[in-house]
Amino acid sequence: MQDISARMDDRYEIRGKIGQGGIGAVYRAYDKNLNREVALKRILPEGAADSEKEATHQLTKEAGALSVLQHPHIVTIYDVGIDEDGPYVVMELLHGKTIDELVEKASFTWLDFREFALQTQEALIAAQDMSLIHRDLKPANVMLTWLPSGKFQVKIVDFGLAKFCPRPSLQTIDQKHSIFGSIFFMSPEQFERTELDVRTDMYSIGCVYYYALTGVHPFSGETGPQIMVAHLDHRVYPLHEIRPDLPRWVCDWVMWHINRLPDHRPKNAREALGLFLQSDLNEAPQAFQGETQPATSRTQLVTPGVAVTKKTPTAVNSAIAALMKTAPQPILPPETYGRPSVHTTSQPNIQQLGDCNFTAAPNAPA
Repeated sequence: MQDISARMDDRYEIRGKIGQGGIGAVYRAYDKNLNREVALKRILPEGAADSEKEATHQLTKEAGALSVLQHPHIVTIYDVGIDEDGPYVVMELLHGKTIDELVEKASFTWLDFREFALQTQEALIAAQDMSLIHRDLKPANVMLTWLPSGKFQVKIVDFGLAKFCPRPSLQTIDQKHSIFGSIFFMSPEQFERTELDVRTDMYSIGCVYYYALTGVHPFSGETGPQIMVAHLDHRVYPLHEIRPDLPRWVCDWVMWHINRLPDHRPKNAREALGLFLQSDLNEAPQAFQGETQPATSRTQLVTPGVAVTKKTPTAVNSAIAALMKTAPQPILPPETYGRPSVHTTSQPNIQQLGDCNFTAAPNAPA
């Protein structure tokens, strides 16, 4: 295959590679028609010729539909095209940090998390109003950029595109033939290969929230199968035990998202945001006094479902305690922006799955 710069049409000038993600390579490009820099994502379906043709058709169709979605907290798609190397998507070039890049330094404070939660829920509402499911929400797909005021702005990338990943991996595994998603943030129904709806995204964003507040994954393990079992058996430590400094209702709200059963989660982002705003209003006099009160004395969230938690002590518990010795830090805008970033290239630090074949898990007990 020739270099991409030799194969791209006359409109886009490739200026360098930004990174390689689970879906495909991302390039920094220049749109000569509109005189602006853009991000160009090259997605190369692999397999039989017929399946490649169908995947290319579906990609261009869905990416074209996604270009209609205009929201300040969702990356904008400008163009979709096909050349001899296959399909590509042209999108807004972002300058910022992914959530996993930020959490490497410190977990979120309550005030930063409040703004982060509001913006992500607003983005999900816009997508869900168009019947769009992301299917692969994870810290690497959620970025923060900065406004001139110094405030951060959430940007979610890759709505609906991850299912066109070329091959099954720990990062992206297609639901039709195997499993689809990023294993630390996948919903149980993705492992079980059952029908997905917006509650799948609610679960995944809940895992992102938990990670942002603690610096650890809610469902963890040293191998892929162990992580899968953690999701399916709902082996998770209650958030309020790890972050007692947070208002109790905030912890309950996050745990509501990661309930094992879809019916026990928020039915959509509109419901989740509504309850967040209502609880925040009731808690406001306490939440902004900077007091650290025992979790039991804080307002508790009343939700349609209650997350089942398992408190069996394991080595993970001490690891969490060690990580949380570093206090959460406010998110500050960088003095200078580094290279543009659309995706992090980080991969889960766990053993490879090898030839492990996932099978549908038995139904969870009622």
